[in-house]
Amino acid sequence: MNKTKESGFSLFELLVVLAICAIVASLAIPSMSEVLSQNRPQHALMYLDRLISYARLKAIYSGERVTLCPLVSNCCAKNYWHTELTLFIDRGQLNCLNDQDTILTISSRINSADDITYQRAAVTFKHTGSTWGLANGTFVYCVTKQDGSKYGKALSLSTAGRTRLQDTSRCKL
Repeated sequence: MNKTKESGFSLFELLVVLAICAIVASLAIPSMSEVLSQNRPQHALMYLDRLISYARLKAIYSGERVTLCPLVSNCCAKNYWHTELTLFIDRGQLNCLNDQDTILTISSRINSADDITYQRAAVTFKHTGSTWGLANGTFVYCVTKQDGSKYGKALSLSTAGRTRLQDTSRCKL
């Protein structure tokens, strides 16, 4: 008489494996959140870089001015880059959203614990793909760690519309 041996895991073995996985996960989660916060400036500025590239390309292909900025009372405001940003075809009054303009996209605000600065109220591209006026400058994204120290990244924008992501020391206290 042949006895067949059944293979598989018992309920006890499965529970032991799940308990080990839970312990490892509980140890890994705090360090994972630290890794995510360290990468937050780079991810945010890479997203901003994509918005700037989209604005530049839209200006070239449409032949119209395209503006990216934070809006306060439907006009671009200098010190509000941490809030939601609006990208629009700027047909009417420069750097103000009105009935003649077309909204292309609205981005969400950055993490409330972080800060982003830029020395201009808006980034506007001409039909040539270059910036309107003196829109060149550097976006600086800073994160404050739990111990109070700061670190961040910078995204530089040239008058030709080119960008460059780099480390920065402007976040230091």
